[in-house]
Amino acid sequence: MNFRHILAALLLSLFSMGVVHAAGSPINEDFTALIALAEKMIAAGKEADTTGFVDAATEASAVAKDQGNKGNSPTLQRVSTKFKVAKKAVKAGDFATGIKEAEESIVEMKKEKPTLHFGGGSEQRPNSLY
Repeated sequence: MNFRHILAALLLSLFSMGVVHAAGSPINEDFTALIALAEKMIAAGKEADTTGFVDAATEASAVAKDQGNKGNSPTLQRVSTKFKVAKKAVKAGDFATGIKEAEESIVEMKKEKPTLHFGGGSEQRPNSLY
């Protein structure tokens, strides 16, 4: 066997393992701490407390980052982005946008996950032949 064939086989096996690893979001994500921090952000925003809002947003971003290190998900990425946008808005004095982003992050975290079906699919196909 040629060196190129061995190298190609090795690279193919490494890339195939990487694809299997990146296959979707965790089934049981726990957003309890993040929801509490988002609620803290909202309360601070309603009181026009910039320091309290920014502190809660900073802590929420840290928790999201830590949780992301354990298993990242699309939901976690969207929520992290909302925390950053909210923090930036409140630093600029826009409490309405900060509160709106924090409220949207809670809605995002509370969305129901689609039920998984045998075979790995999550689509529901009523009255389907397969």
